[in-house]
Amino acid sequence: MDVQEIAHETLLVLADQLLRIQSHSLQAPLREALRSLRQGTDVGALANAWADGEAAALLAELDALGWLTSEPIDASLDFAGETYERQLDYLGLFTPDTAAAQRRLLSARVGILGLGGVGGLVAQHLVAAGVGTFHLVDDDTVAKHNLNRQFTYAPEDVGAPKTEALARYLRRVRPEAEVTGYRRRITDEAGLDAVFGPGRRLDLLVLAADVPSDLPATVARWAAVTGTPFSMGAVGVGTGFWGPLVDPSRGGCWDCFERARRAALTEVEREVESGATEPAPFSFGPSNTTVAAMLAHDIIQYLCSGRCPTSGRRAALDFTQQHITHTEESTCTCQTT
Repeated sequence: MDVQEIAHETLLVLADQLLRIQSHSLQAPLREALRSLRQGTDVGALANAWADGEAAALLAELDALGWLTSEPIDASLDFAGETYERQLDYLGLFTPDTAAAQRRLLSARVGILGLGGVGGLVAQHLVAAGVGTFHLVDDDTVAKHNLNRQFTYAPEDVGAPKTEALARYLRRVRPEAEVTGYRRRITDEAGLDAVFGPGRRLDLLVLAADVPSDLPATVARWAAVTGTPFSMGAVGVGTGFWGPLVDPSRGGCWDCFERARRAALTEVEREVESGATEPAPFSFGPSNTTVAAMLAHDIIQYLCSGRCPTSGRRAALDFTQQHITHTEESTCTCQTT
């Protein structure tokens, strides 16, 4: 945001568009606070000039609009030479305090269930961004036909468990990352407990496995009990989706999301979906990469700020039209969380 003018009861803002916000009650304290923010100030100075609660409310509203940024930090102070050094200012799109956001990534614990064309590429983005701890779950081995889209694996990995091959890749990118692999197939909540039990609390679980078909509901039940946020992504023929990111601690509810989503389907769409119990037998590298990258983008934003565009809703991409649609954000009405 670039505040161009604050005068005559008008706030002129240059963002993606030129906005002229006019108010007949732009009181002097608010006008001065906005001027201070435009010129550069800190929270303490703003609070001293204005009531604490009012200053906090103003900052929260402006931050929610994406109108606040922090002064770019000197990356050489803490993050020089790291893989994530060049992303620090970008994190300012998510939250004003980019250094704190990066530290949250470094301490984040992420589980990834399914290490194929979505899960492996999500891990690739997250480790480069500085996520500190990974718990990797998959029972499969690397096959040659995986290599057209699963770019964390190489020909020499063919035949190796994906958990081991991906762990090697992540450690090559960031040797200090903590990586644990679990070679097993998850089919129920007991399996999730066995992998992510006491002492292995997650900040987020990524669901990128496509079998069994009821795994999202299984993960959702487990997440509701454990309070674990989770998100997911998948790719079909010509389409892909990512989200919703469901955070039980913030009222997120998979059951309510699914109920609303299915209610919006046509009868034909519902029949097709009910019959589609097996993964698509096709794969294409660019489509997997696109969905995995968008899912990773939202995960990083959530870990930095507690919110992201797919919080409580799903994004779907039609590759043939290059068109993205979003479901409406669901509101929990079943009181299960």
